[in-house]
Amino acid sequence: MYELSSYSLFIIYAVNVYLGMRIQNIVLYLLALLLFSNAVVYLIVAFQEYGDLVEFQQIGIEGETQEKQLEISVFVGASLLYLGLFIWVLKSRLKNKNPYLVSAVFSLVMIGIYIASRTIGVPIVGVEYYVGKIDTVSKILQAAIIGVAGYLIFAIRSMCLNEQGIPQSNSRKSEIE
Repeated sequence: MYELSSYSLFIIYAVNVYLGMRIQNIVLYLLALLLFSNAVVYLIVAFQEYGDLVEFQQIGIEGETQEKQLEISVFVGASLLYLGLFIWVLKSRLKNKNPYLVSAVFSLVMIGIYIASRTIGVPIVGVEYYVGKIDTVSKILQAAIIGVAGYLIFAIRSMCLNEQGIPQSNSRKSEIE
């Protein structure tokens, strides 16, 4: 039988860790891309709403002004938050799971607000009946953000467990016993 030397085992371990870190870095950049894309989508929607507001004011429709101003504020705010999360994710890298947790929760909240606006209504705006392509794109991006951020949270958790010497498999079983 062939026996692996400790040096060979170290090389195999180092390559495995390197490839694991490389995949996690790729996923990190994927999350950053999703966050930036969603920021751009929300800016596009805000500009569309601003165009509608200007058009309504030119025609003389004043009843929609407050609704459009609120929508513009929400969309610009969401865009700025996604840009902030984009920067935070890139700066923190794989050292901290907080930006991934906040990204997932914020995307979940935005999906919740969207569902509420289409079903029970939201103050000032009421119930929106139109579901456009850009709405669908933003919800797909947000669902992807939740999934990718969740993956990174668990990847960071497993890296921390490995650094502490806690085995990943059967760790829960040993806690119970």
